[in-house]
Amino acid sequence: MFKNSLLALFLIVIIGHSTEIKAAPNYLLRCLAKEEEGLHKKNVQDANFRLNQEFVNELASSNDINLKKNYVDDVCQSRSFSPSVALLRMLLLKEHQIYDLSLSEVDVSMRPFKMAYINEFQKQVPRIFIQYLSGLQSELATPDCLERYIPELAGFSEKIKYLEEEISAHQLITQKNKIESMFNKLKDFQTIKKKCIADKKRSESAMKKKKNP
Repeated sequence: MFKNSLLALFLIVIIGHSTEIKAAPNYLLRCLAKEEEGLHKKNVQDANFRLNQEFVNELASSNDINLKKNYVDDVCQSRSFSPSVALLRMLLLKEHQIYDLSLSEVDVSMRPFKMAYINEFQKQVPRIFIQYLSGLQSELATPDCLERYIPELAGFSEKIKYLEEEISAHQLITQKNKIESMFNKLKDFQTIKKKCIADKKRSESAMKKKKNP
């Protein structure tokens, strides 16, 4: 995975120096690779890093995932989230609206395959979201902290797993208001992280007082 992402970054740098990048997919991959480069320099391998790796590897290995330029601009110029998190948010909220489905440059015989690839990628978005949330939770001081400060997450992972088995995870991500609310609260993840540490210290202090009244 690491080698693949470095290869992607190398190819993007070469492309960027050899020609003006105007196409939305190239611009998206370029800004995700720039984010990855920054994370490597900071030696960060957190939930954001793993999310970035997933998107970089997927986009670098396929020419079939093309996004509309206005959405790519929103993702890459987001002031609230990193490009990877902004992309995840957009994929959850907008779903197929985000894709550039103009198939004028695609051979007629290949169009069904292109559409199938896009559909398959979109089906993976709920799983990517759950992995990202699990990664965030693993960075917190207590196992219930994320759900305590973002109550919309309560039971979300379990529901996703159930729906994947019985019906479709897509039914759960149709709750756009809830997803929007989750991401709005995730803007303050670092504050949540500090609160979790404080909560743990208070809990440990209370336990000590009970043991040693």
